[in-house]
Amino acid sequence: MNTTKLFNHDTGDNAWMMTSTALVLLMTPALAFFYGGLVDRKNILNQLFLSFICMGIVFVQWVLFGFSFAFGPSTKIGYGSFEWLALHFGESENALYSPTYPLLTFAAYQATFAIITPALISGAIVGRMKLIPYMLFIFIWSTICYDPMARWVWSTNGWLKHLGTLDFAGGTVVHILSGVSGLVASIILGKRADFDPRSTTAHNLPFTILGTGLLWVGWSGFNGGSANSANGIAALALVNTNAAAAAGLITWVVIDAIRGRVSISGACVGPIVGLVAVTPACGFIQPGWALLFGVIAACMVYFLLLLKHYMRVDDTLDVAFVHGGGIFK
Repeated sequence: MNTTKLFNHDTGDNAWMMTSTALVLLMTPALAFFYGGLVDRKNILNQLFLSFICMGIVFVQWVLFGFSFAFGPSTKIGYGSFEWLALHFGESENALYSPTYPLLTFAAYQATFAIITPALISGAIVGRMKLIPYMLFIFIWSTICYDPMARWVWSTNGWLKHLGTLDFAGGTVVHILSGVSGLVASIILGKRADFDPRSTTAHNLPFTILGTGLLWVGWSGFNGGSANSANGIAALALVNTNAAAAAGLITWVVIDAIRGRVSISGACVGPIVGLVAVTPACGFIQPGWALLFGVIAACMVYFLLLLKHYMRVDDTLDVAFVHGGGIFK
């Protein structure tokens, strides 16, 4: 491998993608704080660690074979190949995904998506899964669920991509996949012993506000970096990201005010719903539509959560509603 050529890409695009990578990596500890403030006091350290451990497990898996499975050269429908094991590839392969910056930068950027997706699932299973089984679950789930889905939607050989699927920054690969997986995991594990769908367990709202703010900032890299270049599409995605988040926040607070009490935890969920809703389309729509996405998604998820106590499923932090329901606006 010619390392001189492989790493010699001093471009604005590379700087943009590396900055985006750092922002998206920030989102996993931000998610830990967001979730941590919403759970019972007895579960906070467990919840923080469930997100944190994903940064270790998934990145190791991604370097060893995950990136090769998801994006490696192959015509197979399900997985890629073993050709890019341990991120060993040549200069000529840059043109597949990152023509103006190193393929290693692209691999690092995609790794951050692979990390946060299983971390989202942890919010659905709080207090019901021991650490070692959870670690095994994350490793296996990343291999048999995330890697194939990323390949199908984003790879140059992905069959869903060839069918015309448009997913700019992870609506299907990240949010629908984590929402559905969280719901299934909740059903399989069953309810907590002290489960009460009408109770509010949030014990540290400053944590949740901090997590929300950091997620909002990190989402700029999540969506903006998906343009794969420091160009007008990246700028459009950046504006749409913030527009949808702002609209989701204001909509949630207004509905709360109309009903008589503004909830701080709800005000933190609002922008997250807006961010989820705009993610798959942020590079394809104009900012006015992004505002509408945030409003509609916040209204839908708000009223779905009002019906939560009729559900028999113990999805602790409403992963299925926020990440799955937020997409189907």
